[in-house]
Amino acid sequence: MTFRREEAFNLNRLGKVDEAIIKIENLLVDVPRDTETIAYLGRIYKDMWLQSWKGIEEKDVRLRTAFESYHWLLQSFQTYLRGYRIDLDEVYPGINAHTLGAILVHLADQFEDKAQADPEIQAVRGLLSDLRGSLVFALQTKTLDERADYWAFISLGELLVMTAEVPQQVSRAYRKALTASRRNQFYLQSSLGQLEILRSLEIRPEFVQAGIDVINEELKRIRKQILIEEAEAKKGKARVVREADRPQHEGMVFLFTGYMVSNDRKKGNQFAEEKEEELREAINAVLDKYNAGPDDLAITAGMDAGSELVFVECCVKRGVPVQAYFSLFEGPYVKEFVSPGGSQWVGRFYDMRNHPLVEEFYQPDCVGLPKEGDNVHERNNRWALNSALGRGIDKVRLIAFWDGKAEAPKDLDARLVRHMVDLMRDTGGIVEQINPARLGKTVVSKDKPNHAEHASETSSPNGETLKKHGARKKR
Repeated sequence: MTFRREEAFNLNRLGKVDEAIIKIENLLVDVPRDTETIAYLGRIYKDMWLQSWKGIEEKDVRLRTAFESYHWLLQSFQTYLRGYRIDLDEVYPGINAHTLGAILVHLADQFEDKAQADPEIQAVRGLLSDLRGSLVFALQTKTLDERADYWAFISLGELLVMTAEVPQQVSRAYRKALTASRRNQFYLQSSLGQLEILRSLEIRPEFVQAGIDVINEELKRIRKQILIEEAEAKKGKARVVREADRPQHEGMVFLFTGYMVSNDRKKGNQFAEEKEEELREAINAVLDKYNAGPDDLAITAGMDAGSELVFVECCVKRGVPVQAYFSLFEGPYVKEFVSPGGSQWVGRFYDMRNHPLVEEFYQPDCVGLPKEGDNVHERNNRWALNSALGRGIDKVRLIAFWDGKAEAPKDLDARLVRHMVDLMRDTGGIVEQINPARLGKTVVSKDKPNHAEHASETSSPNGETLKKHGARKKR
């Protein structure tokens, strides 16, 4: 049963929604009262509703679209409510039903034709008060139990986001939940994602922001602490060094741009999957050149199914902290830039997303929605580059998996690679190019006859080649 649930969940992640629903419904024929399976189905309907509006930049259009696709929202609400009614001790489907029902009513208040109100929405209005009372009683009872887990506390916090009288009540509830989180970043990111949905819909913004602030503070604290502990473990010291004792901004910054792996949706063919190991060796050759390690920093404009994920994997393996900047929220990003590569790339994405050395920044969350006419992906390139410049342009190297062609590419992925290279050159920075056409070709060092190095090129700001690594240096 667990395998069948997970199979459906992964199919949904890969965009195969109809297959996922069929598998879950078939499973419910066998186990009709399994609340976890019912909750999986509710999650799928919720994702379908989210996908209909989350990528829309203009606020009014986004909110109206969220309402106009409320049939999926209503279906998700009813599914979660069904699961909660089967077992009132299982508050997870209950709190989801309450939140989704409150969202539905909030949107209907703004956009529904009052003269022709949907009776199903009216039914939700009538249910919310009783549902809220049931959840308050259940959650207060659960959180008083010394064995209460994170989900009990965070569910109470989520309920307070929708019902509290002052934001401080939300802050207190979320801080209490942190004591049971055990530094689990997946738990915290999951809760943050739910709050980001509410913020995108402008529902009770002060209360939502109170929860977001608490979680973001904890995530920053966890990541700093993990980096300190890992650095100390490598140095072999027993004591924990204070953050102020660690070297600040002394290392290099490796900004990366590169092509996605070839797939059915991609027009270009710059990176065939069978060349992955050769690309990995070429990336490591550049990182070796600078003795990249924990004092350095790696930055990417995403983690696509292709060279960006390979680069991130290379960096974390040698202890280099990574900052990944995303143009979209996680769900739409995975669907657009990771899922086309196949399920193995999706798995690798989440492995790196959850790695303690990898920190994610989502453009809509951190810098707001772009202005009308602004390309969200090019904006993301500029955001990543500006973030890399914090240690000075002399410390930054752009590692570009790029063919070097002058003509404008038709493929979005290839255009963004060229755009990042142009940005770096305009800034006056140095580009370390890895040419796809040269993958697998080697230059033999005359100083070390038995050692073959990958041929990569360093370019000056105007694009002039400075030298080829691997060739013997003149003495």
